[in-house]
Amino acid sequence: MTAAPLAEIEYTSTPAIADALARLGRTEDVAFSSSGRRLAVAALTRNRIAVFDVAIASSPGATHVALTGGVELSSAALHEPHGLDFVDDDALIVTSRGSDVALFELPPGASSVPAHHVRPTARWPAGRASVLDVPGSVAVTRIDPDSYDVLICNNGGHTVSRHVLRRGTRGTPDTTQVLLRKYLEIPDGVSVSSDQRWIAVSNHNPHNVLLYGNSTALNENSQPDGILRGAHYPHGSCFSTDGSYLFVADAGAPYVRIYAREPDDWRGVRYPVASVRVMPDAVFERGRHSPAQGGPKGIDIERASDVVVATSEYQPLAFFDRRSLLQHVSANGSVREQGLLDASYDLMLMEERHQLSRRVTETIERFQSSTSWRITTPLRWLGSAWRRARRMRG
Repeated sequence: MTAAPLAEIEYTSTPAIADALARLGRTEDVAFSSSGRRLAVAALTRNRIAVFDVAIASSPGATHVALTGGVELSSAALHEPHGLDFVDDDALIVTSRGSDVALFELPPGASSVPAHHVRPTARWPAGRASVLDVPGSVAVTRIDPDSYDVLICNNGGHTVSRHVLRRGTRGTPDTTQVLLRKYLEIPDGVSVSSDQRWIAVSNHNPHNVLLYGNSTALNENSQPDGILRGAHYPHGSCFSTDGSYLFVADAGAPYVRIYAREPDDWRGVRYPVASVRVMPDAVFERGRHSPAQGGPKGIDIERASDVVVATSEYQPLAFFDRRSLLQHVSANGSVREQGLLDASYDLMLMEERHQLSRRVTETIERFQSSTSWRITTPLRWLGSAWRRARRMRG
């Protein structure tokens, strides 16, 4: 018998906000501003960003969420927006898989949810010659009152890059570097604990989440300190306020996976301490266009209220109480953890996979640079054109 989904926190909105939510289509990420007063959602196929005004109030035994206004943004800089995070209430960084990284100054929201076509205040070019290569996800943390640490997952480059953004630089990063590379195959989400001690990266192809101690020694050859198994297609993630838990949206299943540190770090190999169903079967199956689709995509936590939000194509916003999520952890008992020997085994398997992938890539590149490939290019183009013409006639 299929378990019932976790009860959501019901939220209120206006008809205009409900219409804006219905227009989002396929969503990929969701983020609260640090104040908790704004909530942004990335609409990938519509090339739009929606930013809603949020009011969260708690009373004995109940939490109330109200969406009171919003604004919908379009821009030439938004092409398949996949990740987003706030710099502050009025500034948002967006990573677009089909374009670049863009920094936007946000107009105020209104109950009518007006649409604005906006220009970015800054744009960080992406491409194979750049550190940024198919930027997909982003996490922003504040270093000090005048600077921010921006981590970006590059789906094409299979890296996580670090960019230090300072006030007064007109949105241009002060420093840019590849931070993580080893064992990454389509890094699909990144989050940082509130104390900035740990970085979590969702690793799409190997179906795991890699944890790194956030130190000055971290570099592109660093091995992960922790490995989280048990998610089909890990996507967005967020740490609990105290850093004890990591909530992972499993895009390939109707679940949020919950992992726990033990006792004070994330080293070793772990499985979920709970898998909490957050959508009914009908919603999951409606969005299941592939094995990596259907489940929740983006996830975030509002730290003052401990309200968790998740987004997916047919469930654009779903709010949950952190305590309700963690009740499932208590029911499941203690953390199932594997030792360092198993961690070494996982690293060995990822190294073998990495070496095989590199050899395949090198073979393809050698073939494509060969004389025979260049000579036959016109024939392949004609063949492709002929097949397209046949399909059009059919």
